[in-house]
Order: sequence, then structure tokens, then C-alpha cells
Amino acid sequence: MSRHQRIDTRFSDAELALVERVAGRRGIAPSAFVRGAACAAASTMEGRAPDDQKASATAKPSLTPEQVAVIDATRIEVKRAGVNLNQLMRASHQGVLDLGALAPVVEALAEQVGRAIEVFGGKGQP
Repeated sequence: MSRHQRIDTRFSDAELALVERVAGRRGIAPSAFVRGAACAAASTMEGRAPDDQKASATAKPSLTPEQVAVIDATRIEVKRAGVNLNQLMRASHQGVLDLGALAPVVEALAEQVGRAIEVFGGKGQP
């Protein structure tokens, strides 16, 4: 669904902190949380249950705090691996390192990243 319309909303520091905290716990962006809450309230005021909304079929599933922590830890590890690979490439370009010797390590890393992508995409098991 294309979303090209915009509403600017002002929050106090405490209100924004609350929205960000709750959205973070659900694993969604604050804007998605506010949009969902607004649509649910509007549907209720029109006499429809929030679950009757067309948008609810495309809503992101709620994540537990543990799942959010695992995803965040994975993000950090993938970023670290990327930094390390960048350093290895620099060393290779300077003639200090033969990347061919690291082929098994790179292949194993690629396999693990592929598995993580499948899991995050809902197509595999951890």
C-alpha cells in the first residue's frame, strides 16, 4: 500500500518517549505505531472493530522484547562482520593478505548470513 499522505503531529517529550518505547517493544517504527493506533481509534468511532480494517491484514506482527533483542544483537554482529571484511579487503589490496586463504571462512559467513535472512524473512528456522 502506497502511503504518500502525511499528518504532522506534535508530542511532549514524555508523550514521544512513551510512543517510542511502546513501538520499540512491538518491533515497529513509531510512525507505524501512531498510524495503527489512529486507524484503530477511527474504526472504533465509526462502529467497526479495529480488526475489520483492511490495513490490519498488512500490519506487522508484534515482537517480544526477547525477539527484538535477538534481532538487534544479530544486526550488531552483521555490522561487525562487515567492518572486518572491509579491513580484510584493504589488507588484500595492500598485498598484506591473500584472501584466497580465507575462502572457507567467507563461505561459512555467507551461509550463516543467508540462513539469518531466511529466518528474518519467515522462511527458515534458527
